[in-house]
Amino acid sequence: MATYPWDRPKEPDLGKILLIYPITGMDVFGINVGLPLSCLYLGTVLTRIGYRVEILDERISQTFEQDVAASIAREKPLFVGISSMTGIQIRGGLEAARAVRKSDPTIPIAWGGVHPTLCPDSTLKDSLCDIAVLGEGEITAIELADCLRTNGDLNTVQGIGFKQDGRLVFTEKRPMIEDLDVIPRPDYDLIQMERYFTRAPSTNEAQLQVVTSRGCPFDCEFCYNLKFNERRFRYHSAERTVSDILYLQERFGVNAIFIEDDYFFGHPGRVEKICDLLTERGSKLLIQVPCRIDYLYRQNDEMLAKLYRAGFKELWIGVESGSESRLKEIMKRMTLRQVLEVNDMLARSDVYVKYGFMAGFPKEERQETLETVDFMFQLLSTNPNAGVAPVAVYTPYPGTTLYDKTRLMHGVHFPDTLEGWSHFHFGENNNPFLSARQKRFISKINVMSRFFERRAFERFCDNRFKPLLMLVYAVYYRYLRLRFRWRFFEFMPEIPLIRLMERQYVKAFHRAQLSKLAATDKLTN
Repeated sequence: MATYPWDRPKEPDLGKILLIYPITGMDVFGINVGLPLSCLYLGTVLTRIGYRVEILDERISQTFEQDVAASIAREKPLFVGISSMTGIQIRGGLEAARAVRKSDPTIPIAWGGVHPTLCPDSTLKDSLCDIAVLGEGEITAIELADCLRTNGDLNTVQGIGFKQDGRLVFTEKRPMIEDLDVIPRPDYDLIQMERYFTRAPSTNEAQLQVVTSRGCPFDCEFCYNLKFNERRFRYHSAERTVSDILYLQERFGVNAIFIEDDYFFGHPGRVEKICDLLTERGSKLLIQVPCRIDYLYRQNDEMLAKLYRAGFKELWIGVESGSESRLKEIMKRMTLRQVLEVNDMLARSDVYVKYGFMAGFPKEERQETLETVDFMFQLLSTNPNAGVAPVAVYTPYPGTTLYDKTRLMHGVHFPDTLEGWSHFHFGENNNPFLSARQKRFISKINVMSRFFERRAFERFCDNRFKPLLMLVYAVYYRYLRLRFRWRFFEFMPEIPLIRLMERQYVKAFHRAQLSKLAATDKLTN
């Protein structure tokens, strides 16, 4: 039986490691600030063998840079690890790295996560990055810590990049972990769990997140998985999955779970066994999980009922576009007819489904965007249990097939620095391949689509002004439907106002929640 670095005997006090989870740009404390899972997984394996790990999460701090400086002042870490996705999280990562350099410029700074893996060269070239961890980090983090602690040779650590004599050096690629059951359950004592309870959209119950698989075998051209996980799908056993889910419920008292998988339904036999085990245990959990249309298309009403009994009462499905030709182009491997048939089947069940769409693909014209919106309304009108997320703005993430096509076929230039990539975000329409007119139109669609689903808006305005806001919503929704019917989208002065109000509301709510948290901390300390 294979052994792993975290299986070795625990040693006393191997040293301190500081792990940082930066802001993501969509953080609302108490609503969507979920567990910093990347840091938790690394922290867990490091503490098991004797390292002391501190996790700092910028999303829940009002004094983040001071927190970084204070942590380093208490004890110098062997290295600082920064988790990073492409986009705004890089901005927070750069802020954290500057705080580290200011406190002690001799501390190695290691960047890990999706972005360094997809853009290792531009990440490493930045002066605020000393080491890039490429791919999965559990084994690499241990080997890196051991190497730095013993002043070893970084060339012996698989799966990293670093600087040596002014040049970039990349070591041998690290193989993926095939059996996910060998990875220890996250050590939730590393963080203050009560700060990470989000709310289930349909019931407003306390909710936590869990990962039960990694990767996806599909080749959607817009998805990072194609390069990051190399179309490999790996998963926890049904027994381990159910154990992890029920552990969260029993220890922390939550009644809702969000499964953070890309392809949870990839092994139908595993899914059925998970359902059986949860039902046998008498679970009353509400479980939300992403799902592909092709899985549901192969199921029947009986299987949907089985999922519902086991707790899988909310499904999140990425449809992406209402254009058949676009779905073929981005290799989504499904049809609009399949979506409609699945939607009809879901309408006969009690399962709530939330659909996701994008706009702003290369060469997308207004008519295609309108086809997507029309299809959204069609799904909503034929299924009372359906909802839609706001239309996301397509973002050409590095490493994806569509990114490469856009760069080569359309002559689009993308950032070549870490700082440059920090300005890319799925909520911002900065795609250089769209006309200014189409950008403005998609921005309007992005805002208007926030009002397509009553349930989501109702949750957003859950305060003493709710009756008035819901009246405004009802009027504005009818107004929007008329605009779409008449295809008239000029002169919409409310769009910038709505954007401003939303930003201010989110910021104010986030600050208020953090202030309450700080006040509670003072009382308990």
